[in-house]
Amino acid sequence: MNHLDHLQANVPDLAKRRILDLGSGRGYFLVEAATRGFQIEGLELFSEYIEKTHVRAKKAGVSVTVTKGRGEELPFVAAQFDFINMAELIEHVADPKKVLQEVFRVLSPGGMAYMSVPSRFGMKDPHFHLYGVNWMPRAWSDAFIGFFGAHKSYDTNAGAQRLSEMHYYTYRAIASRCAHIGFAVRDIRELRIMRKYPQWLLRTLALGIYRLMRPWYFGTAHILLTKPGLA
Repeated sequence: MNHLDHLQANVPDLAKRRILDLGSGRGYFLVEAATRGFQIEGLELFSEYIEKTHVRAKKAGVSVTVTKGRGEELPFVAAQFDFINMAELIEHVADPKKVLQEVFRVLSPGGMAYMSVPSRFGMKDPHFHLYGVNWMPRAWSDAFIGFFGAHKSYDTNAGAQRLSEMHYYTYRAIASRCAHIGFAVRDIRELRIMRKYPQWLLRTLALGIYRLMRPWYFGTAHILLTKPGLA
């Protein structure tokens, strides 16, 4: 099951929503959604990635709209979108709080957003694929990564960052920040557990085990945000 399929399993009526792919990158998600008939457009900071997206869209036989811009200053009116995809984005932006505030602004009442968030103390780093690097002070992390010769694969220099330049969070920290802005926050893994174990006892045990493991075992949190109000 790919990312779009996972979203459809967790976001009601996704196919009927106006979707923004925020930080659309090379256009993998954007083009796939467009080929499947979703009402979607993208926003991307780097011109190189926008060009790659249009090449991918042309090969797929679809036309897509990608606006060049920053998440901290979204060039859209309030309540313009019903769903916003933020996959592998929040760790790379200059001001995560401002991006989340802008997402809240351009979502319609009852609108939802997906956000992946690297775990500050996750066992295996999702970018550099090393174990234990997130358990050490950030001042040591770049040297540790360099010593082992690990690096994130970039086909251009656009967006290249060191680990110490990225924003990682514990689930509690990012959930608190989002709730302070006004979002209702849900952990997608918890939603899956609740669907899988409808019985109260099994569900309670499974959620308890997961919450104990969440701070250190998983490299990335998958979060659904909802803006209050009627859809």
